[in-house]
This record gives sequence, structure tokens and C-alpha cells, in this order.
Amino acid sequence: MRVIVLGGTGLISTAIVERLLQTGHTPILFNRGQTPPRFQGQVEQIHGDRADFADFKKKMAAIKAEAVIDMITFDADTAHSSIAAFDGRISHYLFCSTVCVYGGPLTKVPAGDDEPHRPVSGYGTNKSLAEAAFMAEHHDSGFPVTIFRPSHCYGPGRPLLDIWGYNGSLVTRVREGKPLIVSGDGYGLWQPGLVSDVAKGFVGALGRAATKGKAYNIVGNEIMTWREFHERMAKALGLEANIVTLTTAQILAGAPREASGMLEEIFQFHAAYSNARLKKDVPEFSHLTSWEDGVRQTVAWMDEAGAHQPSDRQPWIDTLAERERAFRLSLGSA
Repeated sequence: MRVIVLGGTGLISTAIVERLLQTGHTPILFNRGQTPPRFQGQVEQIHGDRADFADFKKKMAAIKAEAVIDMITFDADTAHSSIAAFDGRISHYLFCSTVCVYGGPLTKVPAGDDEPHRPVSGYGTNKSLAEAAFMAEHHDSGFPVTIFRPSHCYGPGRPLLDIWGYNGSLVTRVREGKPLIVSGDGYGLWQPGLVSDVAKGFVGALGRAATKGKAYNIVGNEIMTWREFHERMAKALGLEANIVTLTTAQILAGAPREASGMLEEIFQFHAAYSNARLKKDVPEFSHLTSWEDGVRQTVAWMDEAGAHQPSDRQPWIDTLAERERAFRLSLGSA
């Protein structure tokens, strides 16, 4: 199948392009041409500005393809632009949304694909509006859309993630035995998914009639606490994690606001989702990678790419950890 990939050089979309090539599809990429591709092999690329809707429609009209995988629509206006460009021309349109459309706290854990949308961020709000635009067109005219909602995606191409975001200092801190701050007293739930596994879901859904008009959580199998997340990550590297657990309020009070936005918007809430419906409708989405194996793959890429950063890049972590240590010592001597 000839598949237009809108994006194609990001963390998730690189894995999708690799999976398309592995399974005999022909990807055609549309992007700005500003990020060098990391996949192997020659792939046709068309460069352009996605915000120039007229030019986008013109360029898409010149491409013969059966399906589209859209990784770069972030609002309703862009969704309507895609509908105008592809309606009646393709057999399947796969849109990458996000679990951020649910906001937090979740109404049940793990959350199903029918979890109500109550986004708390602009990113989640605009993705939700884009979803609504695609689904309205599906109900009105049969636009063949399938929506995917990834959560924490990780893998070769970016450093591992913690409550500060994708963090090049995290592995350095583990290797040096320095403190790792864990929010929610360590009991918040988290669910990582390796990008090569996520790609199985996207590519496996192509052409499947049962997936059209549906939305899926596309997440890993393993739900763990933030404490387990760090402990198992360190163990995968043959090390132990020096964990300091704090409440989210303590962390927000002691960390720079510009560093803790993702904690405030996302990480303070449980992030646990069911992937059962996707597994039922897309059998290829199976045999998912363990957290430990995914950590080793990602750190191997970080080592090779020189993606590590110094541990002192985030000095507030050590300050928070030392304050907590002093406080606990004072309780012990009281």
C-alpha cells in the first residue's frame, strides 16, 4: 500500500516509517525537511509548510496513495484542511491524537477508549477538537478515519523520560547514584510504550475496516508506579535507583516553573489506560516489549548518539532531595 506519512522524522513517526518499510508498504513523507531522517533506506519526501493549507492541498493532490498516517495535526483547522485534501481520495486516514484529551484525574483506572474528554492543557484541548472534526466528517460522509491516542512513547531517538520530560540527565544521574525525584509519593501510575510497538498498532490497522470510525488507546502493556518505573529502569542498567519521593505540591513549590509544566499538566495524574480494544481489532499489536528491554534499547542509542547530559543541569533536584533528607533527619532526632 502507498501511504502518505504527514511527518515521518519524529520519535513515533520514524518507527512507523520503519515498520511500513519492513511490512512491504511504500511510505511517502510530507514534512518541513528540517529534521534528518533516522530510518534506513530511500523514501520519497515532499517538503512544505503544513500551515499553508492551499499549498498542502495542491501537493497532496499530486500524490497517488491509498492511505494517510497523520502525525502533525494539532488543531481543528488543520484537521479540516486534511479532510478537504483527502476526502474521497483515500481508503484510510490514521490520525495520531493523544491521551491528553482525557485530562485528569481519570474517571477510572485504567481508562478505556471511551474515557470522557476533559483536557487540562491547550495541547489536549486542540487535539480533542481535531478528533471531533474528523469524527464529525466520518459520521456525515464516511470519512475513513481511525484515531490513535498514545501516552508515554519512548525509544531510540530521544532520551528517556521522567517527570521533567525527555531528560538527557536522567541516565547520568542513575549512573552517578544521584537522587531521582519521584512525584505523588512514588505511587502515581505510569505506562510507557516503546515506539516500535506503537508502530505495530498504526501499521497493523491499515486497511482494516473494523478500525474505521474508532479511537484507540495505543499504549504499552505494563502499568507501574513511578517508583517502580525508576527502580526497574536502573535495574535494567545493572544499577540501583536513589529515589526520593515527594508530593506533587512539594515539587512544584521547589522546582522552576518552566521545568515542571508537564508535571502540573500530566504527570501528577494517574496515566493508566486499557489497550484491550486495539489488541482485539489489530492482532499485530501484540508481543509488546518489556520496560527493561526498551530501556536498554534506548540507552544504547543514547550512548551511541551522545545524547546524555550532565547531572548538574537540574540543580533543583539535589536541593529538593537535600531538604527532604534534612527534614527526615530532624524528625528522627525530635
